[in-house]
Amino acid sequence: MKNYQAILITIVGVGITYLTMNGTIQNHIQFEGVANEIGFAVCGLMFGLGGLVSINYKKLLKGLL
Repeated sequence: MKNYQAILITIVGVGITYLTMNGTIQNHIQFEGVANEIGFAVCGLMFGLGGLVSINYKKLLKGLL
């Protein structure tokens, strides 16, 4: 996976988590219960953390410096 894809996945995952915890996403998605909303936020967080782990930091720092 290329670095820009991993960074994009991280931004999307953390963004989904933030919007879910903020309550903004409920304007677009109607959850049946609180457990479903928490599960959706946890899935977004895992999505973001997975992207964060998959970034090749050696390659990123070499490209920046």
